Amino acid sequence: MSFKNVLGHSRPIEMLQRAIENEKVMNSYLFLGNEGIGKKYVALQFAKALNCLEERTERKDACDHCLSCKKIDRALHPDVLLIEPIGQGIKKEQVLQMQKELAYKPYEGKRRVCILTAADRMAHDIPNILLKTLEEPPLHTVIVLLANNSRFILPTILSRCQTIRFNPLSISLVSRWLIEEKGLNETEAHLLASLSDGSPGKAWEIQEEISQIPREELLTDWVGLKSLSVEKIGSWVESLPSQRENLILVLEVTKTLLRDLVMMKTLKEIPPLIHSDLLQVMEPLAANWTLPSLLKRMEILHHTVLAIKGNANTSLALEAMMLSWAEG
Repeated sequence: MSFKNVLGHSRPIEMLQRAIENEKVMNSYLFLGNEGIGKKYVALQFAKALNCLEERTERKDACDHCLSCKKIDRALHPDVLLIEPIGQGIKKEQVLQMQKELAYKPYEGKRRVCILTAADRMAHDIPNILLKTLEEPPLHTVIVLLANNSRFILPTILSRCQTIRFNPLSISLVSRWLIEEKGLNETEAHLLASLSDGSPGKAWEIQEEISQIPREELLTDWVGLKSLSVEKIGSWVESLPSQRENLILVLEVTKTLLRDLVMMKTLKEIPPLIHSDLLQVMEPLAANWTLPSLLKRMEILHHTVLAIKGNANTSLALEAMMLSWAEG
C-alpha cells in the first residue's frame, strides 16, 4: 500500500508529496479530521515515502517493495514509532519514552518518524512535555500528531505544527469501499456510509450496532405515527438504549428515516433512499404526512440529539421530544 492506494484525501496527499519532492518536509505536522477517516493510514504512507530505499526520479511515493516499505507495513521498522492511547488517552510515560527514542539518530532509515495518535486526548501535563520536543526537534525527525478536534490542543502546540485537514469522504466513496473491500451489499453499504460522517472506519465499526436496530419498527411504530399516547412515549423511552452513544446512533438512524419520508414528499419520482429496502413500508406512511410536519419533526429531533450529545438527561430529552412530536 502507498499514497496511490489511499481512499480519497487527494489534497492532503498532494501537500505531503510536494513537500517530499521539494525537500521541504516539516519537522512537525498535525493531521486533523474525524475519527476513522484515514489519518493514521496516510501518516504511515508518509513514513514509507520518506524512508523508501528504491532509487527513482520521482520520489513522491513509496515503492511498496523495498525492505524499508515492508518493515513499515509490518510495524517492524525501528525508525517509525506509532504511539496509540492506553485506555482513554496518551500517557505521560509514552511521551517521555518517545523523547528518549527520538534523541538517537535513525538506525537504518533516512528519517525517524513518530506518529502520535489521539493528540487531543492527552493528560493535562503532557502537552508541555511534548512542546519541548516540538520546539527543538531532533535532526532527521518528523513528528505527526493525529487529532479529531483542534479545540483540545494547546495553541502553542498548534503554532509549531503544519496543520493538514482531512475532510469527510463522500457517501458514494465510503459506500464503494464497503462494497469492494468489505463485501457488503449495496443497500447496507449505503446505509452505513450515510451514518458514517464521511469516515470509513466509523462505517465499518457501527455495522453490528446498525444491524441490531429495528428500523422497520422505528418507522411504523414511532417515526411514522402521527399521534403518540403517553403510554407509547413511556414505552419507547424505556425500550431505547440507555447508553448515550448507542442512543445517539439510534436517533441518527431515526433522522435518516425522516429524511427519506421528506424526500418522498418532495420528489415526484421515487428518490434515492437511504433505507431503500423499506420503500413499500414508507410509501403509505409518507402519504399521510404533510411536508411541514415532517420537517418540524426533523428539527425537533436534531435539537434533541444536540442536547443529548451535550450530556442532557436522556430520558427527559426523549420525553420532551416525543411530546413535541405529539403536539405537532
